[in-house]
Amino acid sequence: MPEQDPAAPLAETAAATAPPTAAAWAASAIPSFPHADEASKWKEIEPDHLAWRRALVERQLRQERLDQWTGYGFRLLEYAIVVGFGVAFVWLGFYAVDHKASGQAAPLIGGGMAGLVSAVLAVRNRRN
Repeated sequence: MPEQDPAAPLAETAAATAPPTAAAWAASAIPSFPHADEASKWKEIEPDHLAWRRALVERQLRQERLDQWTGYGFRLLEYAIVVGFGVAFVWLGFYAVDHKASGQAAPLIGGGMAGLVSAVLAVRNRRN
């Protein structure tokens, strides 16, 4: 008959009572709505608890949607700024060619476009 380690049950209970990790905490940031038997118990204890919990969940979901829309807005603003600077550099290049000053404007346009491309790549690589 194999012997059992007396510390084994302690290790299992310690793992079960360990504080949640950051990933588990983030996954449970939005409290789930209770099951029917748990909801009936809460209703007996405090009748307004389920309404409060539902309002909390709805408020957190609304905040998440607002954060997503804000992120989309900033991403759109980034694209608009990049396209705007690109159009400005192209316009500056045509203006320089029309006024026979392309030699003086070439470093300005090349440096500006290189800076714009490096900024776009830096932002893209930072996110990933």
